[in-house]
Amino acid sequence: MLNICLNALAVYGKLIVIGMISQYQGEHGWQPSNYAGLLDKLLAKSQTVAGFFLVQYAPLWQQHLDRLYDLFSTGKLKVLIDSKRFVGLQAIPDAVEHLHSGKSAGKVVVCIDPSLAPQSAKL
Repeated sequence: MLNICLNALAVYGKLIVIGMISQYQGEHGWQPSNYAGLLDKLLAKSQTVAGFFLVQYAPLWQQHLDRLYDLFSTGKLKVLIDSKRFVGLQAIPDAVEHLHSGKSAGKVVVCIDPSLAPQSAKL
């Protein structure tokens, strides 16, 4: 049933799970500790799952990039760059691993050409 619902869901659509009446069997009713399905797990904690596919928002990109640029150029937006240094193409896998480790703070940057000074980069 979940696949049928998901296949019929429109872009930006919402699927709401309200109850699991088909699961209310037995003398003790529905037992949250016994749930096995995804929808049961979401329902038990009143949780929400939302998909986000950036391409669906392409018409808004320029507007928001312009706003970010304005904030950055007026000093209202500060960019934090992670302190760990990665140099050269061979460092890219390590940089990605650092990014996914949860230990990074800010943007993880790989300096491809070490002869370029960090100050020469432009937004």
